Amino acid sequence: MTTSATQTPEPVPRRYPTGRAGRYVFSLAGIFLLLAALSWLFLPGYVQRLATEQVQQQTGRKLEIGAAHFSPFTLALMLEQVRLLETDGKTPALTLNSLKLNLSLSSLLHQALVLDELQLDTPVLHLVRQTAVPHGRYNFSDMLDKVAATPSSGAPLRFSVSNIQVQHGMVVLDDAVQQHQFKIENLDIGVPFISNFPKAVSSFVEPRLSARINGAPFVLKARSRPFTEQLETSLAIDLEQFDITPFLGYIPVALPLQIASTKISSKLDLSFSRKKQQPAILLSGDLQLQDVALNDLHSQPLLKMADLQAKIKQFNLLTATTELQQLSLSAPQVWVSLDPKQGLNWAHLQTPSSAPHKTAEKNPAPATALPLVLVHQLQLKQGQVHFSDAVYAHPAQKLDFTEIVLQAQNISTAKEAAPSPFKLSVNGAADEKLQFDGELQASATSLNGRLELAALSLEHYQAWLNPYLNAKLSAKLDASSQIHLNQEQWQLQDVSLRLSDFLVKGKAEDGSAGLHSLAIDKMQLDSVSRRIQLDSVALGGMALDIRRNQASVFGVQNWLRSSSSARSASVATGPAGKNNPWKINIGNAALKNSDIRFGDQSVSPAVKLNLTGIDMDVAQFSSDLSRQAQFHWQSRLNRKGRLDLKGNVFPALRQIGVTLAADNLPVATLYPYFSQFLNVEITQGVASAKGKLTINNLLDSGPQIAYDGNLNLNDFQIFENGSDDDFLEWKNIGLEGIRARLGMAPPTVSIGKLGLNHFFAKAVLSDQGKLNLQNILAIKKSDAAPTAAPVGTVTSTSAPVATPVTASVVAGVAAASATVANAGSDKPVIRIAQTVFRDGNVNFTDNFIKPNYHANLTGISGNIGMLASDDPQAATLELNGKIDDDAPVLISGSLNPLSTPVSLDIKGSANGIELTRLTPYATKYAGYPIEKGKLSMQVSYTIDHQQLKAENNIVLDQLTFGEKVDSPTATRLPVMLAVALLRDNDGKININLPISGSLSDPQFSVGGIIFKVFINLITKAITSPFALLGSLFGGGEQLAYLEFPPGIAELAPAGKEKLDTLVKALKKRDSLRLDIIGRVEQISDTEGLRRQVLENRLREAKVRDLNKKDRRAKTEGVIVTDDERAKYVQTVYDAEKFSKPRNMIGLAKTLPTKEAEALILQNIKINPEDLRLLAQKRADLVRDYLEDVGEINRERLFLIAPRMNADGIKDQGAPNRVDFSLR
Repeated sequence: MTTSATQTPEPVPRRYPTGRAGRYVFSLAGIFLLLAALSWLFLPGYVQRLATEQVQQQTGRKLEIGAAHFSPFTLALMLEQVRLLETDGKTPALTLNSLKLNLSLSSLLHQALVLDELQLDTPVLHLVRQTAVPHGRYNFSDMLDKVAATPSSGAPLRFSVSNIQVQHGMVVLDDAVQQHQFKIENLDIGVPFISNFPKAVSSFVEPRLSARINGAPFVLKARSRPFTEQLETSLAIDLEQFDITPFLGYIPVALPLQIASTKISSKLDLSFSRKKQQPAILLSGDLQLQDVALNDLHSQPLLKMADLQAKIKQFNLLTATTELQQLSLSAPQVWVSLDPKQGLNWAHLQTPSSAPHKTAEKNPAPATALPLVLVHQLQLKQGQVHFSDAVYAHPAQKLDFTEIVLQAQNISTAKEAAPSPFKLSVNGAADEKLQFDGELQASATSLNGRLELAALSLEHYQAWLNPYLNAKLSAKLDASSQIHLNQEQWQLQDVSLRLSDFLVKGKAEDGSAGLHSLAIDKMQLDSVSRRIQLDSVALGGMALDIRRNQASVFGVQNWLRSSSSARSASVATGPAGKNNPWKINIGNAALKNSDIRFGDQSVSPAVKLNLTGIDMDVAQFSSDLSRQAQFHWQSRLNRKGRLDLKGNVFPALRQIGVTLAADNLPVATLYPYFSQFLNVEITQGVASAKGKLTINNLLDSGPQIAYDGNLNLNDFQIFENGSDDDFLEWKNIGLEGIRARLGMAPPTVSIGKLGLNHFFAKAVLSDQGKLNLQNILAIKKSDAAPTAAPVGTVTSTSAPVATPVTASVVAGVAAASATVANAGSDKPVIRIAQTVFRDGNVNFTDNFIKPNYHANLTGISGNIGMLASDDPQAATLELNGKIDDDAPVLISGSLNPLSTPVSLDIKGSANGIELTRLTPYATKYAGYPIEKGKLSMQVSYTIDHQQLKAENNIVLDQLTFGEKVDSPTATRLPVMLAVALLRDNDGKININLPISGSLSDPQFSVGGIIFKVFINLITKAITSPFALLGSLFGGGEQLAYLEFPPGIAELAPAGKEKLDTLVKALKKRDSLRLDIIGRVEQISDTEGLRRQVLENRLREAKVRDLNKKDRRAKTEGVIVTDDERAKYVQTVYDAEKFSKPRNMIGLAKTLPTKEAEALILQNIKINPEDLRLLAQKRADLVRDYLEDVGEINRERLFLIAPRMNADGIKDQGAPNRVDFSLR
């Protein structure tokens, strides 16, 4: 066998894919070839049509493209015979033989326009300068205007263009303004790349620029370093004193300023590098600007600078990253002005966009990050700022800030950059100096350093205060502070302020405010915590002159102009409400050697207060009231006054505790502020106090106030309005051991000792009958009670009674009782341990009568024991004095007007008061002057359960009237009779005036009741003298008459008893004369006389029978018994001769006893003379009894003609009587 016959041949390998994978490959290749074919066929036409439409739409110009070609494999687009026409649609403005754009597939990756090559062949640009004002206007300016008017589409287009070539170019500029033509020919430009985002590029074009300008060659040569890592090539840009001003007129857009002059010198390199395939266009070298002068559009200066030098280490044109080795500015001058019409001059440099306002996009483009800038060394010297303000300064002002020097190192905008140290110094317009030494971190907007300000004169800045302040301000200010600024947050630390010779002064009538010195040390301000911390504040020599005019306007208000109020209001309602309020903490504050003068013309008389020698210390003050603060105030007030306050203010004003020491505070000076409530004028008086005042929960609705200490009101002198006579005055009213608790339940006031020393009061009853003491308070008519009389006052204008001091005491108690009775359930508790009176004087004048009456109560002294509204125990009372330094007045007992119910049990006496001083009253009301006499009183008052019981015993001794005086107001009643009735044989008149009433009755008046009882007594003495005698000696009103049975003139036992009482009164009143008048009544006395005649006849009949046995029998004493009556009636009847009833035979009938008696009475005849004799007999009988039994001298007894009827009888007694009349 052979081996060759058995071997299998090897398979041949395939050169193309098979199966499913092969089908995919062939499909993709087919699609790619199809797309390439379609783009080669249709894309050139589409691009040609789209380009012409967009150019027409965006610029308004017509674009012509002769031919377009596209290579799908190289992505190269070629446009041939391109022409952009003028607005006439015929003249070419730009022509290109060809335009080649080589697209890059990386555009899809970067989502940006990426061109690997851009080539322009034989471009010809024809420019026409049409006008030069206001800026260069060209034949293409209409396109710029249209593009500028197009709304922005948001983020700028991202692009990267490499290998840019311009070949055989030409630019023709026809200047119609200067009638000149500029021509740039053979323009050849090579730019390796331009990009606005980082991208790796591959370039084969070296940077170059060459041309012939008006026939002169111009070449920028490239320097290549192909073997370096950066593959760097560069262009040298060297200029020497190049003046740019001749070319400014050709700028096609309006500039916001005028460049008056600028010269440029440079030694720069423009480099193109590709480090690690990352493109970079870098500028480096030296740049110098000289004679820089910039003006605004009104040719007013903005900036002048002698020299600016920049040593550029590197400036990346693609990223704007800048690194300067040094930047020096020499003698820069900046003009900043504010004009009412133009505003801030520098604000016009921000040219507003001509595009219409566009609403905010839903997805705005992200903010562009700041380019990286690094300046290793910055120097500015001999700088100046010229500032003028015609907006906020009135009048317009100009300030020059000179000698500005700035030095800084390593200023960088990089986030990771370290802070840059710098120093700044400025000299102000008035020799003030400002210096700053610190660090700046631009990326974080952070600033740290120390600021110092020296010798700032505030008066030089008065113009900026004039819109708000209608006064002149002057002061010197020195300040220093450590500043920390981080974006919107800032801190000031270790702040020191020194203010000296501060003065605000307006018109002379508006006052002034001055401060000799203000020193603040170690102050801190923090915008984050909104806190101001001051370790110490010292003010010295403050002088305030505060004045208020007649219109109640403070002069300080005139310092502020009305416009400031409106601005303040707008600020107050602004965003401040959204932030937490600032908090101020002060460690120690001191005010020394200061004065405050206050003058007030709005009240009459004008008030002048002078606070001098003010020293105040405050420790641990906090504006949020979160800390306990201490304060101490010392000052003098109007020279003699002294005020010393020392205390603590607890957090949240939960408690304020003040230790108070005040001497000789001029209360009288403050009188005009409450004069409207008084009808008196306080011309003299000071107050002193020493104690501790505590106020709890001041911010609550019901604060609690406590005071422990003393209070003294000294040397007060008070006049009635319109009078020069003393009204009220006292040497001292002292309240010792005060313990007051107000705002608590219940309110409590305790006084250890209340003293009233050397006091005087003048009580005057006016000619209208009104007491001046009632008019101390100026009560409006609407506030006064319409009908009810004041409690404890006399309601009548009749003649007053000389009541003792006791009545006044009771009147006061009654008033206090009424007040207590009307108080609410939470009534105050008042305790007075002791009340002492010393050397008092009350002067009383009555002008209601003519001539006037005067009385003087002197030497009032005494004391009152413990008074308490919560303790019913009565206090002992001891008072004494003299009337007119003669008659002693004593009051003793116990009382408690503060308790509920009021309790009182006092006795009083006044002895030996001369009645001659009451002559004006006697003359006015009685018609007689008093020639002599004395008055003594013994009174007793008791109040129990609101019921008053009083006894007023008055003794008038030897009251003697003079001759009658004609007085129209005098009574017509017999005054002398009244005196005679009241006066006993010793020449004394004893009067008892008991009174009673309820203190709960609003009409109840102690003095009024006493007066009424006295008047009633006098009236009763005159009109009902027997009632008065009856009250004195018994018998009452019935002493005025003596009744008799009808027809009888005999004295009964009761009649004799009444006559005995009358005898007793007549013996006690020797001056009285008695008239006796017999009286009969026609009917009853006639019937009575008939019955007396009948009875006499019956007795006579019996006597005749008796005489038959014994002739000595007499009619008197004979009594006819009932058994005998029928017998003797018949006897009398038989003896009568009148016509009698008879029987059948003509004989007189025998009648029953009663009929016979009646017939006898009927036929008894009584004539008027019988009645007159009866009346006369009655009068005689009474006179004889008074004379014989009563032993009354007949000369004092007078019989008056009988009265024959009952006329004139006003009482209820029988008319059968004897009437009495006194005279």
